[in-house]
Amino acid sequence: MKYAVIILLLSTTGLEEIKLKYDGENCSEIANAWVDVNMTYYPHIKGDPKLQGFYTDKNKLLLGWICN
Repeated sequence: MKYAVIILLLSTTGLEEIKLKYDGENCSEIANAWVDVNMTYYPHIKGDPKLQGFYTDKNKLLLGWICN
């Protein structure tokens, strides 16, 4: 069965969705692998811990993912 993992990113232009298709049952493993390859975790940005999170190299913030 095919599932879709929808990665949600936030940038200055708004919400962006990245849709991934795969055959399998573990959506979280696919999403975590994508995050490991494409994002970097920052404990703070410019000294502000409220801006912590996973960011792409284009400064898009990971909001989370949805499994369908």
